[in-house]
Amino acid sequence: MKDGLKTIYKGPWSYWVGAVILAILNILVLVIRQVPWGITTNIEAWSAWLAKVLGLIQNEDITFEQLMLSSGTYLNLGVILGAFWATLAASQARFRPVKDKKFVLSAIAGGLLMGYGARIAKGCNIGLVLNGIASSSLSGWIFTVAVFIGVWLGSKILLRFLL
Repeated sequence: MKDGLKTIYKGPWSYWVGAVILAILNILVLVIRQVPWGITTNIEAWSAWLAKVLGLIQNEDITFEQLMLSSGTYLNLGVILGAFWATLAASQARFRPVKDKKFVLSAIAGGLLMGYGARIAKGCNIGLVLNGIASSSLSGWIFTVAVFIGVWLGSKILLRFLL
């Protein structure tokens, strides 16, 4: 029993266990919210609110109170905090000083490109892959193939130019 608890907290979990847990969470989100699990729509709302606060845009009607009442805000926080907790629990977190500015710039550029790509694709890996494939949507399968091609291409570029 003690080893089972250690595996739950410290890992590693097998891939099928993670897949089953994600499937259960996906079903729970759909049943409770009556809306599929999604990430980028809420991030877009937060970005629009921030742009309004900074004076970059004028006619955005979203308020901070609306964002705080949105279930998407708490789902996003749960994903971020859950990933951080899992990293800490598995003793995989390493905080180190940045050695090369090139890596920081590539991480920022990569994050911005991923976010932009997720919005123009009308979803991210959760919204399009997890929900799309689960609902037998052709767009989910096309997006999944495109993600694999993009990851392969991106890793080749990363290995060639950054390492």
